[in-house]
Amino acid sequence: MISCLKKLWPKEWPSENKWKRFPEVLNKTDKLIFVAIIMVATFCFGYICFSFYISQTSVSPVHGGVYREGFVGSYRWLVLNPIYSSRSDTERDIIEILYSGLMGYDKNGNIVPELATYTEEDGRIFTVTLKDDLYWSDGEKITSEDIVFTIQTIQDPTFGSTLYQQWMGVQTEKISDTKVRFKLDSPSSIFLENLTLKIIPEHIWSNIPAKEFSFSIYNMEVVGSGPYKYNNTVNNNSGEIETIHLEKNPYYFKSAAYINNISLLFFPTKEELLSAKDNGLIDGFSNGINYEEQNFTTYEFTLPRYFAVIFNTNDTAILNDVTVRKALNYATNKEELLNRIVGGKGEIVNSPFLIDTDNPYPYHPEKARELLEEAGFKDGHKNVEEEVIFLFEKDIRDQAQGENVRALQRCFISLTEEYPQLYPNGEVTGFFGEETKQAVTRFQEIYREDILDPWGFDSGTGIVSTTTRAKLNELCSTTPSEIIPLKINIHTVNQEIMISVAKELQRQWSEFGIDVHVIEEDVHTLERDIIKTREYQSILFGTAFTSIINPLPLWHSSKIEDSGLNLSGYSSDDADKLIENIIKDSERKIALRAKSRNN
Repeated sequence: MISCLKKLWPKEWPSENKWKRFPEVLNKTDKLIFVAIIMVATFCFGYICFSFYISQTSVSPVHGGVYREGFVGSYRWLVLNPIYSSRSDTERDIIEILYSGLMGYDKNGNIVPELATYTEEDGRIFTVTLKDDLYWSDGEKITSEDIVFTIQTIQDPTFGSTLYQQWMGVQTEKISDTKVRFKLDSPSSIFLENLTLKIIPEHIWSNIPAKEFSFSIYNMEVVGSGPYKYNNTVNNNSGEIETIHLEKNPYYFKSAAYINNISLLFFPTKEELLSAKDNGLIDGFSNGINYEEQNFTTYEFTLPRYFAVIFNTNDTAILNDVTVRKALNYATNKEELLNRIVGGKGEIVNSPFLIDTDNPYPYHPEKARELLEEAGFKDGHKNVEEEVIFLFEKDIRDQAQGENVRALQRCFISLTEEYPQLYPNGEVTGFFGEETKQAVTRFQEIYREDILDPWGFDSGTGIVSTTTRAKLNELCSTTPSEIIPLKINIHTVNQEIMISVAKELQRQWSEFGIDVHVIEEDVHTLERDIIKTREYQSILFGTAFTSIINPLPLWHSSKIEDSGLNLSGYSSDDADKLIENIIKDSERKIALRAKSRNN
């Protein structure tokens, strides 16, 4: 090697002094070329070293640190209990990291074993087996007793679980300390989704009465089985929750979480949350806030849920008229609403099944006005003319019976608010007995000037004759004319995005003469006092589905009562049959799947 170098370099290696004088022998162009060569050589050497480093190393997470997430909302109390888990997004999100389900979801949305594995027989019998060495966050062992207790609590209506409908008619049987069997009346394509239920500890909840269940301290100081456990809560001077601190659950059945602690911070307004973000007090936030900033990282994903205005079809004044409901659909510019409220980050759905369909009600202002006029509404109101409901055309006297007598008795009942002693028993018997005769006499004397004076009678006769019939027809045989204002109340939960949507609908519908009143309620009041009693004209509400969509609880006529979720009161034999066929078709697929597995 040395001899080869000497051949390439015939003279002696330059001395240090000659190297120092090297720049003097180069002209300006040579110097630039020399510097460029040195820079290229340095870059190539650095690139080769960096590439080697990258190829021989990998990035991996390390344990430690704190993550702080912000929420908009003022809460004095949160119900962090899976049996009430559908009440609000905030509660649902926190429950996800405090509890684990029998089944769970992988990153592709497929149902996979979590706390337990399962076997299935013809879609009717499901047996779950708990994995080994499962513990609650307080160190107590998880057993099949916890599963049975959770299901029985949900199935007991006195506890008011939001999952009651999903578990109706399911028989639950403990097989051993680790096995539980569920028996269904018929095959179900939905039930496997039920097994994603997060269970609660029997040793914590078994001694708490139903009436105190949703108020128990364990709804906040949670004992769960998720990757994190409750640490403490910080409240402000008004008693509202300011921060909830969580820490890693040392008994979590999977690998321990990498982040040691999570702090959940609550802010009354969006502005205060964003200010906290700008000041570095939080690391992230959600809660459906539409926020644009170039240097802020966002993560977006689509959920199987939709938000809709549900019309109460039992509202006889306005919304039971299908023509009005169609007009409201045509009067809604959904694209504008989507862009104004969430910056276009969402999809317009035209079916409760969340499938692609043509839009049956595109924004069509002219059609909306035409339909409102067809329904009798013009300039923001409807005139209802006087209507004859019954005419007294024959004399009625003692011992008479039939429809004339029933109409007479109903008339007297309608007047008892003004004249309580007119017909005190208030019975519609259809028989003209002594009580009815005395009521006629009192009626004649109350309206003496119109009934008795023309005949010169001093007291009532108890016989319904000419002038008595005329007065009855005046008071009871017609409904008065009425002006019905085109006014619609929208109830919704007091969350920023829901209120914004309701007010955008208020703005859009006002262009059609519709007076919209937005009523904000907290989610618990909305469920207890509004939804359960069906005391609303319309309600803006969100429906969250699992990966398998079951339309029966929301749209089948059997679910109209207060324990059901058919909030519109919609009833159709054809729709019921379609929904039942969908379920049956899913059941057929389950049977085929089971047969294939057995083969």
